[in-house]
Amino acid sequence: MYKSLWGWDIFSNTIQSSQLKMVNHSKKTYMLVACDYGPVGNGRQIELAVAGMVAAGHRVCVVLLSSGGGLATRLQAVGATVCVVNERSAVRVLVTFHVAKIIRNEQPQVVIGWGVETAIIVGSARFLARLSGHSWRYIQLVSQPSLTVVEAAMVARADQIIVMGESVLHACERMELLQSIHFVPPAAVAFDEMIDRELLASQIGLDPGKKWTLCVAPLIAQSRIDRLIWGFDQMAVARDDVEHIVVGSGQLLRRLQRRAWIEEVEDSIHWFDHLPILPSLFRHVQLILQSGTVAYGGCLLEGLSHGIPAVVIDTPTSRDVLGDSNAGILVPTDPGSEFARRATELLENEKLRTRCASAAQRRAEEMFNKETSLGKLLAVLDS
Repeated sequence: MYKSLWGWDIFSNTIQSSQLKMVNHSKKTYMLVACDYGPVGNGRQIELAVAGMVAAGHRVCVVLLSSGGGLATRLQAVGATVCVVNERSAVRVLVTFHVAKIIRNEQPQVVIGWGVETAIIVGSARFLARLSGHSWRYIQLVSQPSLTVVEAAMVARADQIIVMGESVLHACERMELLQSIHFVPPAAVAFDEMIDRELLASQIGLDPGKKWTLCVAPLIAQSRIDRLIWGFDQMAVARDDVEHIVVGSGQLLRRLQRRAWIEEVEDSIHWFDHLPILPSLFRHVQLILQSGTVAYGGCLLEGLSHGIPAVVIDTPTSRDVLGDSNAGILVPTDPGSEFARRATELLENEKLRTRCASAAQRRAEEMFNKETSLGKLLAVLDS
């Protein structure tokens, strides 16, 4: 169902627009405040967490602070009530009043801010709620280690903090954010979606006879996609049978496309700001590439669960996922040629790819088990 109310949108399979009022729920209500994401990385973790909460018998309402990633439809499919308060892709602080109104109407016992960018909005909504006499427990989830002093101050207002990476835990320790901090590992779960390779290639313009690499990252400075393009140029010297899929949006798109044209690799790169059939790609991709700092390494967790080898720049977030395992290759920033060399090595060495694939699936099961992750998350929520 899709309704429009007071200038913001509501997707819901459980409430009508006329019923958005004070309600008395017989079971615990959790509210999650997050940005809209695609089907991997943060989006996948939110989907798995919400599905687990619903399966545990809780009522879940999700407020999305942005649009464009398709998360609302996926969350509605697992039984959540979803409210989208912003039609744009960028978060606006002005939506705080809408968020506070939804919280007042839904009366959750716990509100979870997913990602540092939600902290100022959830913290402000809590202040407004206290003025109206409604109290709730505020949990802030942090998925990236790069906390600024201002971000740390916002996060510190939460009653409890959930971190989903060792590097994030260390960052919080350095910021002295130690009050009620909990480590919950993310989950690596393979997708069920399957599309034939030939059909998939025809739908998004790929050559089914070539090898495919995949990178999922926002097109911002921290992702260092410029480094990736330079790597594509170096790889093309050794192989002309590789196509590269880059999924992400951001203000650097045109600059990066011009860089690809200058490097004469634009014909081998396929750019997508949003790719609904992304889950089906994981059964056909030969290599995951990540050249910068991205939450959960972009699609590294999904790559592990599907047994796809990865070549990534050694950053705290990528090390959180790969560790010292043989699931992929952590490459230093310098020399720049090392990234392309190791990626080409994996493409050409089938035995090495097979070893990495087996190690990836083992690490997914041992370190990022869905039941373990969900059990720890529910334990924090119910504490």
